[in-house]
Amino acid sequence: MALGGAPGVFRAARREAERLVSSRYALVLLVLLPLAGFALVAAIFWNRLPSELPVAVVDADRSLLSRRLVRMIDATKSMRVTGPFTSPAEAFDEVLAARAYAVVTIPAHLERDVKRGAAPKVVLAYDALRLIPGSIVKRDVRAVVGTLSAGVEIQARKALGETPDVAAARFEPVRSMRGALFNPGLDYLAFLVPALGPTLLSIFVLVGAVHALGVELREGTAGEWLAAGGSATRAVAGTLLPQTLHFTALGLVATAVQFRLLGIPLRGSPLLIGLATLLFVLAYQAMGLLIVALTANLRFASSMAAFYGGPAFAFTGISFPTFGMPFAAKAWGALLPLTHYLELLLAQAMRGAPPSTALGPLVALAAFVLLAPPIALWRMGRLMRDPSFWGRT
Repeated sequence: MALGGAPGVFRAARREAERLVSSRYALVLLVLLPLAGFALVAAIFWNRLPSELPVAVVDADRSLLSRRLVRMIDATKSMRVTGPFTSPAEAFDEVLAARAYAVVTIPAHLERDVKRGAAPKVVLAYDALRLIPGSIVKRDVRAVVGTLSAGVEIQARKALGETPDVAAARFEPVRSMRGALFNPGLDYLAFLVPALGPTLLSIFVLVGAVHALGVELREGTAGEWLAAGGSATRAVAGTLLPQTLHFTALGLVATAVQFRLLGIPLRGSPLLIGLATLLFVLAYQAMGLLIVALTANLRFASSMAAFYGGPAFAFTGISFPTFGMPFAAKAWGALLPLTHYLELLLAQAMRGAPPSTALGPLVALAAFVLLAPPIALWRMGRLMRDPSFWGRT
């Protein structure tokens, strides 16, 4: 073209920007829904740790020791005792009615058996279908019962004349030292918000790219689109440019809000996170371009985008470890830009990993950007020049 490549890109970009400004659909998709999604995720995990989880307690002993155990359970930040219940069946009804997450049954004669040196069992039955609250309740009930048992044993040894230090040492001659790395407070806000935010962003980037490119074919304006850009490459690049700038800025702002306002630690390189965010947006736009080029149909492309991007979080290794997945699931995760972006983001933000560890994820993101468009642009050029592909719903 006589005007060169850049003016063609800018003309296509201006054409797309004018369309976005005049479209209420674009306002909802590009601005309102992403902001609402980020706000909703932050609001869900605002308390950082689940607290006051209802636990139904059946105290069949009603002794000083059993009441002490009930008070200790209720005193934890994570649990709240409901009841009293006279039978396990009555307490289990609370779980079935979703009014409690677990049932703690204190046996009859608990205090008497403890004084006799027997080993009575406090039974915990928790709802394992609700993985997070069930795990928290199991962990904290075990800790409470262990603390109570230790106190009883140490008091008995002190009654025999042992000093508190000797009694504690003999009760637990071998001790384990446990320490959590990178998220010692088990903070769900710091764990899930940095992962769920990009997951939402990936869906909006993918859907936005598919709609921006597919609507030109559906509306039969592909000829005008091609003329504005001067070539398929420049037309596509110009059309995606406004969304590239918008979603990159949105991702950086969301990241800054997490690390500056929500108090999530940032231990690594902000520059690497910024570069990865740009590549992340470009990678999903490249996949959106490939989907539209292969389908030549906006409705079908939107369905494929939903299939590709909707369940992505399950394959990233955040909620279920990648090492435990079958090969097909690992391969599917590797074909998602989100997997590589979260690997870099969590390594830099939470772990403070050396910059060299970011090379692999950056190369993977760049591969999406460099490999998908050449295949798709050849096909898009044909679609833009052949009216038989226009107007398909």
